[in-house]
Amino acid sequence: MLNVIKTALGLTLVGVAVLMLISAAPVQRGGGVGRGLGQGPVIKRLSSYKGDTFPGFAEFRVQDIEYGDLGEISLVGMEPYDMLVNVTYITTVYRYEDAKKTDYSCLMFTSYRAEPILVRQPYNDVLKSMEKAMDEYSK
Repeated sequence: MLNVIKTALGLTLVGVAVLMLISAAPVQRGGGVGRGLGQGPVIKRLSSYKGDTFPGFAEFRVQDIEYGDLGEISLVGMEPYDMLVNVTYITTVYRYEDAKKTDYSCLMFTSYRAEPILVRQPYNDVLKSMEKAMDEYSK
């Protein structure tokens, strides 16, 4: 009986020590806005980009991303590429702030994808492209 009590007490102390270590670890917050995005990579500024616009469609410079276990974003692939997006399906666009608090990119959510698209353009440029595509669409 004494051995059972010693074992239970020992396991309890080990469990409390592990919980204290976990709670003392620094938590990385910030980086992105929306949907629990964690600390992200540093995203360098790219040269200005003016994609084509068509009625209802706009061309954006995008880069593939992956999510880690804690929701942090990592860039996939070496170079961004052009993507033609139907702007009528865009639901939300967030100005993305990276680990150095710079915002050279946006996260674009669409109704047909569960994951966001990382657009490697400043927020204002993305809005201008969307507005131009919608103006042509409504004519």
